[in-house]
Amino acid sequence: MKKTFILICISTLVIISCVFAKYVEYSRKQNEIQKINKEFLLYQNSDIKINTIVSIMNKAIQLNKTNKIQQDNKKIFIENETNSLKIYLETKSSEDENLKIPMEELILNEKAGIEKVEYAFSDLTFTITNIQYHKKSGQVKSITFTQK
Repeated sequence: MKKTFILICISTLVIISCVFAKYVEYSRKQNEIQKINKEFLLYQNSDIKINTIVSIMNKAIQLNKTNKIQQDNKKIFIENETNSLKIYLETKSSEDENLKIPMEELILNEKAGIEKVEYAFSDLTFTITNIQYHKKSGQVKSITFTQK
């Protein structure tokens, strides 16, 4: 009787410990996602210059690399279901069409680069027009900065 009681108590403690550990891990992940979302959506209701957008793009690229997001042969990050992040710059072309350029083409492209991007868009202001979230995690999936 005493052995059965001790066995039940130990089993109960192990189950409670496992549930608590899962809850702590879930809470930690949710806090991390909220921190990431807050960092990338800081400029949501304001006008933004290109140097700030370049900084945000660099953070997104670093986050994708930290999360081991795969890249295709053009260095474009391949979207996943939980933690990939894409930043787009939408601007008007000379034909007055909207061009949506992914961050990789601006920052990671050998022909472009940070200095050339900042110079090309230095006199323009942008605003966040489209934000998408991952359905599984709730983390920001993509942000589009559109020329004003």
